[in-house]
Amino acid sequence: MNSIILVDDDNEFIRNFTNEAYAKKITVAAKTSLEGLKQLLPAYAHKYAAVVLDIKCLLRDDQAKEDASFITSALKYLDSTISGFPRFILTGDDSEFDTLKRYYTEEKMFIKKPDDQERLLNELLYCVQNAEPLRIKRENFDIFDAFERGLLPTNKEVTVLNIIRRYDEKDPANFKGVIGDIREIHEEVYKSLNNRNKAIVPDRYINANGSPSFSGDFYKHLLGNPDHRSGFAPTTPVYQDSTVSCHTKLIHSACSEYLHGTSRTGFSISSYTLKSLINSLMEIIIWSKQY
Repeated sequence: MNSIILVDDDNEFIRNFTNEAYAKKITVAAKTSLEGLKQLLPAYAHKYAAVVLDIKCLLRDDQAKEDASFITSALKYLDSTISGFPRFILTGDDSEFDTLKRYYTEEKMFIKKPDDQERLLNELLYCVQNAEPLRIKRENFDIFDAFERGLLPTNKEVTVLNIIRRYDEKDPANFKGVIGDIREIHEEVYKSLNNRNKAIVPDRYINANGSPSFSGDFYKHLLGNPDHRSGFAPTTPVYQDSTVSCHTKLIHSACSEYLHGTSRTGFSISSYTLKSLINSLMEIIIWSKQY
């Protein structure tokens, strides 16, 4: 994926920018209006790494004059249809740039000048080179939000990316590697919880080697130490319901069984179990964010 979208109604600029991009091995799909942008996004988002928007452009292909409402309309459209897709704003007017910068403080904006265009092309090159990770993060925002908020170590993000990449893995010879990564992140979720909230994961449930102790006592603690004599009513604060607890138990038991070869029957799991483990891990990450 080495293509980006440019929305601009200046044909000469389109030609020049396309040539400059091509020198960096970036191909450009040019459209002249919001109508044209809608033909490409979100339907063909998988083919493009980013979009560049002129501040003033056409709303429809059959318009003769630029429309000042273009940029607002285009940003609203992108927010509603493909939120998080890399986008950049470009203008040839310094005064427009300053005005828009005050209203759209979160947007990445550039002026049609050589130095700024070079910076923009470098940003686009980054998007092209990292298109797949950016797409995965965009499509799994609730997961990677944990890294953005510092709830999970940044150096574990690549492991989660690799797990999601291998969601459709069908070769049993590769299952062990995926399961090993699942166990690593699963343990990291509880280690991180121990670091920031010891009420949820007290030190007594962390082993000497730093790994969580997934014991029956730990599971009961998370469930609020239910009393079977009182209809299993919790006797301490509840941090997990039984559904989330089942996700953790599945991950811990399956990873232990299939990483250490302790299956009593020799049964080989299928890709359906692998998907279940990945989905369970994602749910555990989302659950942990509330603490």
